[in-house]
Amino acid sequence: MIESQEKTQTITRDDLILYEVKLIDPLNDGRWDPFIESHPHGTIYQHSSWIKVLALTYEHTKPLCFALEDQNCDIRAAIPCFIVRSRLTGTRIVSLPFSSYCDPLVDDKKQLITLLNEVTNILESISGSYYELRAFRSQDLIDDSGLQSHNYHKIHILDIEDGFENILQAFHKKSIIGSIKKAEKSGVTVRQGCSVQDLKQFYSIHATTRKRQGFPIQPYRFFKNMWELMYPQGYFTLLLAEVDKKVIAGLILFKFKDVVSAEYIAFIPKYLGARPNHYLLFKGIEMACSEGYHHFDFGKTPPENKGLLDFKRRWGAEIYDLPYFYYPQAKGIMSLEQNDLKHEMLRFAGKHLPLPLAKIMGRLAYRHLG
Repeated sequence: MIESQEKTQTITRDDLILYEVKLIDPLNDGRWDPFIESHPHGTIYQHSSWIKVLALTYEHTKPLCFALEDQNCDIRAAIPCFIVRSRLTGTRIVSLPFSSYCDPLVDDKKQLITLLNEVTNILESISGSYYELRAFRSQDLIDDSGLQSHNYHKIHILDIEDGFENILQAFHKKSIIGSIKKAEKSGVTVRQGCSVQDLKQFYSIHATTRKRQGFPIQPYRFFKNMWELMYPQGYFTLLLAEVDKKVIAGLILFKFKDVVSAEYIAFIPKYLGARPNHYLLFKGIEMACSEGYHHFDFGKTPPENKGLLDFKRRWGAEIYDLPYFYYPQAKGIMSLEQNDLKHEMLRFAGKHLPLPLAKIMGRLAYRHLG
C-alpha cells in the first residue's frame, strides 16, 4: 500500500477554504468510517470493513485512497480505489473491484476534477492501462469530467420506507405472492445463519450454483473474511432456507445506513419448485422493513438477462442505469459486455469441469479479475 503520509502537490481553493490532496490509508485512518457514514454517497462498499475484505482476499489488489483535507485535517472529499495488477488482464485502478458501485465522495465538480487529476497521475506513474469508476448516485457530477461513460448494467432498487404491509401491494400477484404461498405450503422456513458451519453450508451450495452457471467460483476465504470482519458489526446477514431442517438455499445481505442489498444467492436446483429464492428475498425485505431500512437493493444485472430483469421488476423495484466511467477509454475489460463468444466459451468450460477443479480454476481466475 502507498504510505498514507505521502502528499501530492495539488492544492485547490473553494469558498476560501484550502484543500490539500493526500493519499490516506482507509484501513487505519480513524477519520475514514465516520466520513463514509456522514457522506450522502457513502455506502458499505466504501467502508473499511469491505475494503479490508477485498485486500485480504485478493492479494493482486492494493487499496489506495485519495482525500481532500481542509486546514483542520478533516476529510472533505475522497475517491477510494484499488490498484489491480495482473499479467493477463493488465494493471489498472478501479473504484472499487468486486463491488456493484462506488461513487466518488464529493460535493461538487471542482472536488471531483481535483481528485481525478491525482488518480490519473498515479495511473500514469504505474503504467496502468485505465481507470474505472463505478458510479450510481453521482452520475450528474461525472458526466462532463473527461471520463468515458459506458452504460451496461442495470440496478433495481425497491423503496421500502412505507413499511412492509404497504409494499406488499407492489408485488406481482402471481409470480411473487403466488410463489410465497407455494414456499409456505411446501414447508420452506428461513433462519439467520449464526455460525461458521452455516457459512460453510452456504458456500457449498454457492460453489455448485456458480459452477452450474459457468461462472468462476470465489474462494471460500472471501466469504470467511466477510463473516469475520462484517458480521460482528452488523453489516452482514446470512439467511438460510430450509425444508425439514435441510438447507436448500441461502442469501447474503449487506446492511448499511438506510440500505439493505442482496449480494449473493445460491440454491439447490431440485428444490426450486418450492420457491426458496422467492421466500429468502421475501423474508429479507420483511426483515429490512422491520429494522427501519428505507431501500432494498436487488443488485446489478446484465441487460441480456431478461429473465432476471423481469424477476426483479415483479417485486415492484425501480430500474436504473449503472454506468461505469473510464479513463482514457474502455478496451478489453472484464466488467463490460460478457455475452460474446469468448465469455460463452469460458462459461461452457466452467459448467463441465468437476467441482474440485472448478474451485481451483476459480481461485486462479480471481487473481486476474476485479
